[in-house]
Amino acid sequence: MRRIALPMVGLGCLLALVAGCFGEALWQGGQLAYRDAAHFYYPLYLRVEQEWAAGRVPLWDPGENGGMPLLGNPTAAVLYPGKLIYTAFGTQHYAWGARTYTLAHILLAVGSMFALLRSWRVSRTGSALGALSYGFGAPILFQYCNIIFLVGAAWTPLALRATDRWLRLGKRWAIGELAVALAMQTLGGDPQSAYLTGLCAGGYALILTSKRQAKGNQSRRKWWFALLGVLGVLAWVALTLAAARYLPDFRAQPKIAEEQPPALPWTPWVSRAFAAAWALLGLRLVLRGLRRREGRPLLKALTGLAGAGALAGALTAAQLLPVVEFSSLSTRAAEEGPHDVFPFSLEPYRVVELAWPNVFGTSFRGNRSWLRLLPPENHRLWIPSLYMGGLTLALALGTLGFRGGPPWRLWLTSIALVSLLGSFGEFGSPTWWARGTPVGQAALGPRDPVDSPSIRFDGKMRDGDGSPYWLMATALPGFGSFRYPSKLLSFTSLALAALAGLGWDRVLAGRRKRTLVVLGCMLAVSIVALGGVGIFRGQIVTRFQGKSSASGGSPFGPFDPHGSFAELCWALVQGVGVATAALVLVLLARRQPRLAGVLALVLITADLLLANARLVRTVPQSEFETTPRVFSLIEQAEQRDPGPPGPYRVHRMPVWEPSTWRASASADRVRDFVHWERATIQPKYGLPLGVQYTLTEGTTELYDYHWFFAGFYRRLDPAVARALRAEVGEKVVYFPRRGFDLWNTRYFVLPAYPGRWDDEHRGFASFLDATEPVYPPPDAFKGPGGDQRQQDWLRREDVQIRRNLAAFPRAWVVHKVRFWEPIHGLNKADRKQKMEELLYQDDILWNDADRPVYDPRELAWVEPEDHRALTSQLSWTERDPDETVKVVSYQPQRVELAAKLNRPGLVILADVLYPGWTLTIDGKAALISRANRLMRGALVKSGSHTLVYEYHPRSFLIGLRISGLGLATLAGLAVWSIWRDTHLPEELAMVESAGRPTLGR
Repeated sequence: MRRIALPMVGLGCLLALVAGCFGEALWQGGQLAYRDAAHFYYPLYLRVEQEWAAGRVPLWDPGENGGMPLLGNPTAAVLYPGKLIYTAFGTQHYAWGARTYTLAHILLAVGSMFALLRSWRVSRTGSALGALSYGFGAPILFQYCNIIFLVGAAWTPLALRATDRWLRLGKRWAIGELAVALAMQTLGGDPQSAYLTGLCAGGYALILTSKRQAKGNQSRRKWWFALLGVLGVLAWVALTLAAARYLPDFRAQPKIAEEQPPALPWTPWVSRAFAAAWALLGLRLVLRGLRRREGRPLLKALTGLAGAGALAGALTAAQLLPVVEFSSLSTRAAEEGPHDVFPFSLEPYRVVELAWPNVFGTSFRGNRSWLRLLPPENHRLWIPSLYMGGLTLALALGTLGFRGGPPWRLWLTSIALVSLLGSFGEFGSPTWWARGTPVGQAALGPRDPVDSPSIRFDGKMRDGDGSPYWLMATALPGFGSFRYPSKLLSFTSLALAALAGLGWDRVLAGRRKRTLVVLGCMLAVSIVALGGVGIFRGQIVTRFQGKSSASGGSPFGPFDPHGSFAELCWALVQGVGVATAALVLVLLARRQPRLAGVLALVLITADLLLANARLVRTVPQSEFETTPRVFSLIEQAEQRDPGPPGPYRVHRMPVWEPSTWRASASADRVRDFVHWERATIQPKYGLPLGVQYTLTEGTTELYDYHWFFAGFYRRLDPAVARALRAEVGEKVVYFPRRGFDLWNTRYFVLPAYPGRWDDEHRGFASFLDATEPVYPPPDAFKGPGGDQRQQDWLRREDVQIRRNLAAFPRAWVVHKVRFWEPIHGLNKADRKQKMEELLYQDDILWNDADRPVYDPRELAWVEPEDHRALTSQLSWTERDPDETVKVVSYQPQRVELAAKLNRPGLVILADVLYPGWTLTIDGKAALISRANRLMRGALVKSGSHTLVYEYHPRSFLIGLRISGLGLATLAGLAVWSIWRDTHLPEELAMVESAGRPTLGR
């Protein structure tokens, strides 16, 4: 009975956490709905399942950005085996698929952490503590709203387990296990986790090798290393500040004041120098391993890891090759200087959230967060809390260390520290801290402006340059293509949870002094902080009130000073209670290990439920089932006044919310967000309904497509200023209107009023000319009470719909062309002049007497390889109104056009030209010309013809063959490993720790 008591308690704790965190979704008809869970992944994954249900491999999505690869979109995770959960439920029960998929990966995270710790012979209690802390700690649990990173985190412990089995035990099949785990991370949409796991594996190989080869006076070497480390940090700080002060002076300044300056001239060479250094280091390692016996273990270890990575790449090739193809043409790969890698950096002072849950308040039910009252000016929260349990933190800190113990203790400690420092992002740079002082500002300039681009307009270095994350992005090949430093917190959480599991066994073994000291400090600080908060309650609330009046509200409503103070107090109270209970448990553990184990599991469960269950936000599933209001209004407008036959696009300005939300509180703002965003078809909500968006902003877009819509600033002349009721010379954001017209944008969904014309989220001046109102109707606010009705409408909806009278059809014919030299690569300078020529139409906001105006209805810009064919076959005449091009059939991977021409011409289809699209004219293969930089052009003779475009990407076909080879290799490795499942030769076998737990198992 005793043998099953502890497992039953552990299972009960797991079920309690599942019920407490996901009960609304499982039993009350709720759907996980916060942030990307609702407006990004729910419609995107539904779109993928719709394609499978239609009998098609989800290769292409015509609903976004003029059409873009669906398989090539890494966030779509099209071929991830875990998506079979969605397939099992089908599109009719898709809501349950979404719930189950998320919960399954939470449980996978818990199970994989338990397996990792058990592989290190950690007791069942310690393994369960670490597993529950990992899966239901805030950094992992909150990723329900960003599911691809939850998938990556769920597979990481299994990848580390396989790494340990290969490097320490020499198990051959562990290479296959590691390859499968890395493949699952990549297919699941999180290749960064696979990349970081590979780095962790390489670090572990170095740790194990150094432990085996350690010689001489270790203590003296450690003192020298410590001294060199301190001197290195001081030198790095000095170099960073010197660079921030002097290097920007060498940068060429832009000719136009509002034009972004070029990158520092030495920037590209830094990455190249690091790449060369890595290549030389690798070559030296290979030569050393081949020539010297002592170098072979590390070489063999790294060769096995490289083999696992290569096998993972082969297994994922069917999806990975299309992703690489798409990424190579995207904004991420553009050759115009570094992209901004620092959004969602973690403020260092937020580490106190590890001890006090939600100490800075919450925002989900009223704006009770006082974090925004602290610097920096603009907080961007990746996760609203870091809390993993007070007992977890104490055990982890009590175990943390670099000396003694098993080798994985040093490994986990290194992962925790490096990932935490990296997660600070720009806030880990000496430049950011120095600019926080008057002296630093005078010498280095002010801190980065809010929402500044990747390169500052004043030519100075960014705040984050010189930070550990900057060093990673610069020194590690390929790391610079990632973003969001806070994503590293998944690895911090893993390391702390695993250390906590190890720490419980150390306590049982009598090594509890450090843990008791940590708990004593946590308790003392919590009591002092709680007492101080109670004594200075009036001053704190008054300060909160003063700050809130100056800073205003947030989309979650006006700031609630008293509610924020209550959250602060409750966090400290919970900190005191948990530290006290944990202290008692640690003292009890030596005498009553089984009872202490049971109580520890109960404590961590109650602690996590109390702190983190509130982070999982749901809304009624009915919010996702209704027809969006704006979608219905557009359909009604089409019925009243049909536009040209065929598909059309809608541009919904991507990000804004009713401004009245900042002044009014709500009992459930998350539901308000979902209801309003879906009603106004914020991308991607309309995709499953067949809405084709002109522009959606996701993880990345095609670089050339982005050029058609990128906004820039203009100054208002007197006539336009009067029409907009603005000041003469006022700055206005201008989105190239011709770009939207060319791409068949029939409707604009806009805010009701701009707020500021230079606000890129609400400044819609570009979309007023040549449009007419659809909603609200022009006479909606006429007559008695019209002003009041208008005010009510603004508070309630804050949205308008306008029909674009200048929209181009989806396909049309031209008989003239302008030749461009082919553009290669992704260089900005090669495109600027040409794209401005294409997009300039001399409208009221963008007018320049020196620029010629061309009419895209009469001609097209082409980059053909054979100028002679177009020159000789086109008629070079004016547009003929009797000529027609009709869209006969429009499917995601097949488009059929019927063209009737009186003279030879170029048929333009306003869909993206992308590798893999083929064309037949009257059943015969034909060449697709690149028209208007990114559209599909077809040279068609006079008469009636049928044009059929079909999508057959070679990247997918080649990837399928490679994936098949990878599966065969994996099967062969499995058979070989079973046949010869022995340790590798002695030179590769690593020393295993002598310490092992004996209690609480």
